[in-house]
Amino acid sequence: MTLNFKNGSFKILQIADVQEGARVSADTIELINAALSRENPDLAVFSGDQIWGRHSFKGSAEKAERVLREITAPVTQRNIPFAVCFGNHDRQVGLSNERQFEIYKKFSGFVGENTSGADGCANQVIEIADGGRVKYLLYLLDSHSSLKTGGYDSVHKNQIEWYKKTRDEYEKANGGVLPSVVIQHIPVQEVTELLKEVKKGEKGAVQGFRRHAGKWFILDESKINKGGFMRESPADPEENSGEFNAMAEKGDVRGIYFGHDHNNSFHGKVRGIDLGYTQGAGFHVYGPGLDRGVRIIELKTDGTLNTYDLRYRDIVGKKVKEKLRYAVISIMPTNVYDAFHRAIKAAGILAAAAIAAAVIILICR
Repeated sequence: MTLNFKNGSFKILQIADVQEGARVSADTIELINAALSRENPDLAVFSGDQIWGRHSFKGSAEKAERVLREITAPVTQRNIPFAVCFGNHDRQVGLSNERQFEIYKKFSGFVGENTSGADGCANQVIEIADGGRVKYLLYLLDSHSSLKTGGYDSVHKNQIEWYKKTRDEYEKANGGVLPSVVIQHIPVQEVTELLKEVKKGEKGAVQGFRRHAGKWFILDESKINKGGFMRESPADPEENSGEFNAMAEKGDVRGIYFGHDHNNSFHGKVRGIDLGYTQGAGFHVYGPGLDRGVRIIELKTDGTLNTYDLRYRDIVGKKVKEKLRYAVISIMPTNVYDAFHRAIKAAGILAAAAIAAAVIILICR
C-alpha cells in the first residue's frame, strides 16, 4: 500500500483503546470527530482494543460489524484512509481477529493488509511517497494478547524477522535505509527507560505490578515531553523479544507508538527512538478523565517527525453527554492489582471504623 505526502507532510491520527461494547459512546465519537476536523489527517490508525466484551457480542459478527461501522464512521465519512492494529481485548468478543479483519475490509477507505508468514493479524508496511519516490515507511504490528502464564505477550520472533527482511529490501532498493515509524498496541519493555524508580509516597508515583511489583515510578521529566502524564504503571510484555533492539540496529525507526494503558500519554527518546504512549479514546471504559485523547504523528519528507496528543478537554470541552456513566467509570480501578489494593485499603478503613466504634461503646458503658 502506498500513500502520499502533501506539501512535505503526512499526518497520522492514532486512535487507541476505543474499547466499545454493544453501544458506542457519543463522547468517544465526538472526540474522534473533533480531532479529525482540527487536523484533517492523511491516515487514521486504530491501534487495538477497538471492541471488547464477550457478553455484549456473544460472537455475533452482525453486532461486531455494526459497532465497528459506528466507530470508524467519522473517518469513512470524510474519505480518510484507515488501518488497524489488534489489541488484547478485540478477540474477547468471540470473533477471531482474522474474522474482524474481514469485516473491516467491507468499509470504505480501509487500507489494511495481512502479511503472510508473520504471526498475528494485520501486520503490514505502508509506503508513504513523495513525487513517486518512497520517503517513509509505516509498520503496523500485532503485539498479541495475554499469556496463558500471566502477563502480556510481545511481538514474536518471526514478526521481527519479517520487519528486518522488509527493512533490508527497502534499503537495497533505495541505496540506504528508509526512515520508519511503528504503531502497535502493547508497548515495548524499553519504555520503562523513560521512568524513574522512587519511594512509595512520592508525589505522582504509580505502583508497578506484575514484573514491576513492589516498585513505584514517576516519569523522568528530563526525558519526556512537557505535559506528558503517567497515571498507571506500564503493562509491558513479560519477556523482551528483542523488537526494540532490532529496530535500533540501523537507525531507520524514528518512533514506536502504542496504547494499551489508557491512563498514560507521554513520549521521549530511548537510544534514538521516540517511544510514545497514546491515552485511551473510549468513554465506555476506564481512562484519564477529560484527558482522554488521540495522537498526531506528523512525518516529514526530510525523515523527521513531530508528535503530540489532542485531549478531549482542549478540542471538545469540559462537558460530556453521558454524565452518570462518566462519573461511574471515573472511579473504576484500572486493573486487578488496583482493585485488590483498593479493597485492602477499604477493608482497613472499615476495620479501623469498627474498632473505633467498639472503643466508643466501651467508653460509654
